[in-house]
Amino acid sequence: MKVWMDVLGCPKNEADSDVIKAILMERGHEIVNDLEDANVAVINTCAFVSDAKKESIDEIFDVIKFRKNKAFKIIVHGCLAQRYFKALKAQIPEVDAFLGVVSPQRVAEAVENFSEFYGSPEPIYGFLGRVSTDTPYAYVKIGDGCDRKCTFCAIPSIKGPLKNRNYEDILKEVEFLVKIGKKEIILVSQDSTGYAYGGKTLTDLLLDMDDISGDFWIRLLYLYPDGVNEALIETIAKSRKILHYFDIPVQHASESILKMMKRNPDIKLLEDKIAYIREHIPDAIFRTSFITGFPSETDEDFEKILNFLGNVKFDRVGVFIYSDEEGTVAHGLLPKVKKIVAQSRFESIMDFQREINLQKNRSLVGKKFKVIVEGIEDGTYVGRTYMDAPEIDGAIHFSSANKVEMGEFVDVVVKSYEFYDLEGEVV
Repeated sequence: MKVWMDVLGCPKNEADSDVIKAILMERGHEIVNDLEDANVAVINTCAFVSDAKKESIDEIFDVIKFRKNKAFKIIVHGCLAQRYFKALKAQIPEVDAFLGVVSPQRVAEAVENFSEFYGSPEPIYGFLGRVSTDTPYAYVKIGDGCDRKCTFCAIPSIKGPLKNRNYEDILKEVEFLVKIGKKEIILVSQDSTGYAYGGKTLTDLLLDMDDISGDFWIRLLYLYPDGVNEALIETIAKSRKILHYFDIPVQHASESILKMMKRNPDIKLLEDKIAYIREHIPDAIFRTSFITGFPSETDEDFEKILNFLGNVKFDRVGVFIYSDEEGTVAHGLLPKVKKIVAQSRFESIMDFQREINLQKNRSLVGKKFKVIVEGIEDGTYVGRTYMDAPEIDGAIHFSSANKVEMGEFVDVVVKSYEFYDLEGEVV
């Protein structure tokens, strides 16, 4: 088979798809980049929020429309198929096979026999190989599913409780990725701080990864606030490879809203924790995310987000407008916030944070950073410092008197700045 794959949604889906490709290639199939060349189209979907669902459905219909001019089979799998399996089968009969949240092996089997599967989520797998992609980084899934009870989130109903991957399998995968040239390993899970396997914790995993030979970075994403403890902070502080990058989704700054979200409502405790990290790791970078427009959110609740941002001054901030997901507790909460109000609050947060970004970037001029080279745009090299995760944060555009290669580490001095991106030149 010649297989074309499209990956939508979160980095965990990207990690899964890289494994699926490796299995298919091992079985003698070919991965193609152009749908025109495919015998089978495989779409890995997302169903986290309304926008993600719409993107997945639009992509399915785009592929169906393209098939009018060429014969190939279509397989849809992942979160959208898990959440709406029966409805999708009834409403989109043009799809040849639907698979819910299944193992990479089951997707590979479906490519060969177009079998369908719906049942309990099976998101965890051993080390099954990985394809070599054209990025210098790779996502490694350490777990999936979630035990948290956040009232706005549909993930536990889609993926089930948290299931963590085998400790040794993760280490084997990281060693393999480093061996084939990856320079940045990004650990992902719905709740990375909840990792535990065979008596081992996330801290143990990081210590063993830090001992793997090679010149590479380790980045952590999705750290639940109460899981960032002193042991983890100390491990990151002493590590040679773990980046001083703390991705801690907060979701809100109003204690009353946080209680309704079933999140940790103690904002003062979080401020103290961030201050503690900055004291022990002065160059720590903090990314967070907020939801605005949550049911019953008042102007006073919203102002607390801006006050919190002003006090903490996060380095990176993402904002989501509340998505009223059926099947969640928050779906039944009233009153709902008007979309126009939520949109206005979204824009206010982004405007507020842009000024913080500008101030922080201004302070970086003249400083030197280790940069991972990611490509060339308009004749200028593009890369990232430890301060920026791929696909969600900014970049640094730089010049070099000598040619540099993609995936190489270079030292760059910052010369100028914008709201999100930096500009510089290789030392």
